Amino acid sequence: MGLSFVIEKLEFQRGDVWQVRYIKGLVAFLVGHSGAGKSTALEALLYPLGLTTATIMPEVGACQQIRLTFRVAGTRWQVTRSGSNPRARVSVKNLDDNTGAERSLPVKNAKAGEVTAGAFIQDLLGLPQAARGATRLDLDDYYNTVLALRQHTIASAFLGGAKDEVRILVLEAILGLWDADIAGLEKNAAETASRFNKAKADLAAFKKLRDRGGLADPDRVRSDYGQKQREHAAAASAWQKADAALKSAVGEHGRLIALHKAADADRRKTAKQATVAHEKLQGATAEHARAEGALGELLTPPSEDCTSCGQPLPEREPGLCRQCGQACLDAADQRERKIAAARARVERLRMKLRSLQEALDAALAAAEKAEDMATAALDARDTYDQHDLQPTRTAAQQAEKTAHGLSRDVARLKEWLDSSDYINTQQQVIDAAKADMEKAKAARDAALTAYDVRRKNVIARWTELFLARLQQINPAIETAYIDPTNFTTRVKERDNPEKTFAESSVAGSPKVVTNVAMLLSLRDLGRTDPDVRVPPLMIVDSPLADLGAVDQATGLRLIDTLIDIASDPSSDGHACQVIAAINDPLPHPYTGVREIPVDTDNRFFDHAPHSA
Repeated sequence: MGLSFVIEKLEFQRGDVWQVRYIKGLVAFLVGHSGAGKSTALEALLYPLGLTTATIMPEVGACQQIRLTFRVAGTRWQVTRSGSNPRARVSVKNLDDNTGAERSLPVKNAKAGEVTAGAFIQDLLGLPQAARGATRLDLDDYYNTVLALRQHTIASAFLGGAKDEVRILVLEAILGLWDADIAGLEKNAAETASRFNKAKADLAAFKKLRDRGGLADPDRVRSDYGQKQREHAAAASAWQKADAALKSAVGEHGRLIALHKAADADRRKTAKQATVAHEKLQGATAEHARAEGALGELLTPPSEDCTSCGQPLPEREPGLCRQCGQACLDAADQRERKIAAARARVERLRMKLRSLQEALDAALAAAEKAEDMATAALDARDTYDQHDLQPTRTAAQQAEKTAHGLSRDVARLKEWLDSSDYINTQQQVIDAAKADMEKAKAARDAALTAYDVRRKNVIARWTELFLARLQQINPAIETAYIDPTNFTTRVKERDNPEKTFAESSVAGSPKVVTNVAMLLSLRDLGRTDPDVRVPPLMIVDSPLADLGAVDQATGLRLIDTLIDIASDPSSDGHACQVIAAINDPLPHPYTGVREIPVDTDNRFFDHAPHSA
């Protein structure tokens, strides 16, 4: 069995508030009607680990942070990931490390010297970094194949629906059947076979050329070699000249780019200056208009009527105000002084307007000139790129291609020329390559023989456990078979022919039963075989899908089977944890089994209690 893997709680931050859902015990069922959000919760459960294929629903995207606390082999860990930004880095912390060290890991595109969050968790769980050809396993591959049965695939796709090469490699890695040494032997056998085939092909090409008369005698080879050398020297010289011309053109193009950048910067600067000058002129124009208005008011003769009631003002004695009757000395002089001051202000602002207009005209002229210069610089850059740089680059690339082609011809003729007896020498190379190939194949075949024996034994034992789990859920099943090559299944039910997974009916959900039994029996196998490294955790979304009322007994047996897997502890003292989602409450209480209601009044995210 793999290292124990137990989820303790899932926390999520919404606004400034942290909320929490505790996964108490080894068996937990999320119970609620369809559409209540059970699948959303299960998809979010392992999302903080750095998964890239988990479905991010709006409830998850609304969380600033999502934090998962879990145990691996008894050590408590905590991972935190952004819900709103799935590409943000993941924070990983060992809660049992007193130093409190915390690591920040990328979800994808790790830089040199660092690993992704998924790769870190994969290594933490002891899941091999297996690879074969272009297929390289990551945490998502293990999650989708052996850790979780997701709602959209549990009743239709075999073990998550991954490509055959991915599923096979995942199960080989989990079963301890992926051997890096055997992979190395297979690679070595393939490489030695490739060298042997190349040596034979070279000799065949030589003989074909000889038979066509191209190698009539050594003098002919020597002559061809000399001619190719001269052609190669000329081509290399042409390439050097073309490369020098290209470097010069690139430099000139760079200079034109710099000139355009400088002209464009000057254009922006002068345009900004013109804008500032225009704003100043507008402000001064408004100020001048206000000053003229004030002067006009002063030049208007004083009113002969009362400003309060509008009636004609009475005559007063000299020196008294006609409106209020109080002493008002030098009223006419004060008015003249105000008029003079207003006239002076108007004239001063008029002069300022003239100065600002001249400054604006100069700024506009400078901006227009800078615009013309920037346009000219851009045209010069683009024209040079089209008519000079690109043709020069094309010529240099063609010269390089020609020189390299002639270089290969010279090397081949040199090889033939250096060998006075090329056929005999090449035959020795072929014989040596064949010996290496046969030796590599023998080593590979010997290792594969022992490997095949173990593979058949492991799959035979798994098949027995698979049948037992199938019959525990559906007693009508008579036989079951797991193919040792690709791990596909064939199941026979009473009064029915044997069927593959693809041939199984959706009605009654035999595909769900097969998927569940495969993962349960895989964990059964892990308890008896230390080389089987399957994590003791199962996330099962909607295992009772499509069962219906007539299959109520099958549904109850399936529930009992899921609960049963958690009662059998693994070698390190931890049983398999099962977290599943169902629509209806359990028929009766189960010891150690927790039901988490998820419905309109108990939304998994909205109504979660606050974290302490």
